[in-house]
Amino acid sequence: MGSVGQLVRLRREIAFESARVFWGNDAWAENNRGQRRLLSRWRADPAVALSAEGVELAADVARLGYAVQDPGYRQGLIEEVRRGYERVIEDASATVDMGGRIREAVRYVVEPMRQVPAVRELLSPLVLRTLDAYYGGRWRVQHVRMWRIGHLTEEQRQVHHYGNLWHNDQHPTSTLKFFVQMNDGVTAEGGAFRLHSIPNTRRIMRSGYLGQGWVKGPARAMLEDPRRVIAFDAPAGFGAFCNTTLCLHRAGIPPEGTTRGMVQFTFVPAEQPNRSGDPFLGLGPDTNVAEGKFA
Repeated sequence: MGSVGQLVRLRREIAFESARVFWGNDAWAENNRGQRRLLSRWRADPAVALSAEGVELAADVARLGYAVQDPGYRQGLIEEVRRGYERVIEDASATVDMGGRIREAVRYVVEPMRQVPAVRELLSPLVLRTLDAYYGGRWRVQHVRMWRIGHLTEEQRQVHHYGNLWHNDQHPTSTLKFFVQMNDGVTAEGGAFRLHSIPNTRRIMRSGYLGQGWVKGPARAMLEDPRRVIAFDAPAGFGAFCNTTLCLHRAGIPPEGTTRGMVQFTFVPAEQPNRSGDPFLGLGPDTNVAEGKFA
């Protein structure tokens, strides 16, 4: 690399590091700028009536970046979703392998709501009330995903396969995700999704986090400190809101011989509230779940 190329690379690294220090995350300035003001304005002037319970849960998500809740699903719903998942996840015509290095390490269901219609019910009234409070009623579903991850050896897990390294997503910071636990017995040691709160993410960013798989100084110990890490080890049927742009997070590694499945909803701001009663109105195909794409 010539001197000009080295200078360009150095400037980029300085810009990225400055953004990490200033914003307290690894999502770049363009994904941070203006998003907090937008949400503050909408929350101060909600377009729909808000519930006290929704406001309380949304406040936790805004402050900490996450909230684990019992969505109050009807009896048998999670079992119905899990049976649908188990039926389609081995069907090559209904799924696509999307691992970057080991294709079969992560498998996505194509059009999960068509394959498993009960997935629609996972956005329960409590989930919807939380979203209304978080966005001031102005939000939409960006996509719905159902996926399975498999075991990685100690050597394999040193590089990215399916979000197994600590990272921030590169979305606008107004993006929110909701993960639904499909399996009982998920533990911190046994492959649970894990995250750091917004305050802890900021500390780690300013203590030596230089990018995915590149961590120096105190940040290295802070990333795996069990006093800081939040593991989504709740029972099947529980859900976790997480702002994966503001919170460092990573997939847990299922034990050898096992896999872990999850349903994931992604939400983004909308200019107008959806008053149709159908939160999935206008949801189009998820073009990022397809052959040739990577998790």
